[in-house]
Amino acid sequence: MIGVYVIRLLMIHYPLLLPNDQGIISEMGIFIILASFPSIMFILSIAMFFNSKVLLEKEGRKVRNLMLAILGLSFVMMMIWYVFVIFIEIENVLWHILFFYAFLIFGYTMFLYTSVLAYAILYHYTPIRYEPNYIIALGSGLIGDRVPPLLASRLDEAVKQYKKYGERPFIIVSGGQGNDERISEAFAMKQYLINIHQIPPDKILKEDQSSNTEQNMSFSKKVMDHHAQGEKYRSIFVTNNFHVFRASIYAKKAKLDAEGIGSKTAFYYVPNAFTREFIGLLEMYKWAHITVFLIITLFVGLLLRAYV
Repeated sequence: MIGVYVIRLLMIHYPLLLPNDQGIISEMGIFIILASFPSIMFILSIAMFFNSKVLLEKEGRKVRNLMLAILGLSFVMMMIWYVFVIFIEIENVLWHILFFYAFLIFGYTMFLYTSVLAYAILYHYTPIRYEPNYIIALGSGLIGDRVPPLLASRLDEAVKQYKKYGERPFIIVSGGQGNDERISEAFAMKQYLINIHQIPPDKILKEDQSSNTEQNMSFSKKVMDHHAQGEKYRSIFVTNNFHVFRASIYAKKAKLDAEGIGSKTAFYYVPNAFTREFIGLLEMYKWAHITVFLIITLFVGLLLRAYV
């Protein structure tokens, strides 16, 4: 067993680090170290299941609202496997290598997740040090012809930024018409800005052909290029805080000189939404991750060939 092998090696080479009459780590200390991993995973999995329950109650029973519960289930499976391998003395080396393989894949995914989360938080709190000529409000879907709360929060933030810069920038409402929508998102967003915030219609530009974030950015750039008539301009885009990081990548792909602003989102909604964003990021760079997966698989395959 991996844990036992590690302890035995430490006892041979570093006896003062392990429990004995003069050791500095007690037997209980070693147990706590080995038990901390499944304990943390158990706590996280419970939190994920609870968040999914709240999300299903508030946002409806949709598969996308189960994303965090699925992640929590993977935590539980890894925890059970960890306890099974570490705390039950299994001498078959195949089990240890398979666990090591699963742990590498799981660890790599969690490393990416925490790295993206950390970078997204830093990006969110990085101040914008220029005055934009345009503010792009990204669409997020309508309910019939009505602006739902999620989209309203983006528009409200866009208006906040518009007033922050002395009502000088133009606001671009970006979003096409979905199959289940009566009108385009851009039209509904413009009406919302006019009726709720009394924004002058001539300060609102429409982009009503896009169907995803990548198109939001590239089509909005065309609108700005046409409106600016060859003059240099800078812009910012507004979306929900969990979406800012991935949207910024699409902005760069569209060669758009824009930084992102995140609107407030209900706390219960953020973990699941960010997890979906993370999966979207994995999809964007899937070949790089597939390459890493194949390297890990090759490495573990060599271990199996050597020890089994």
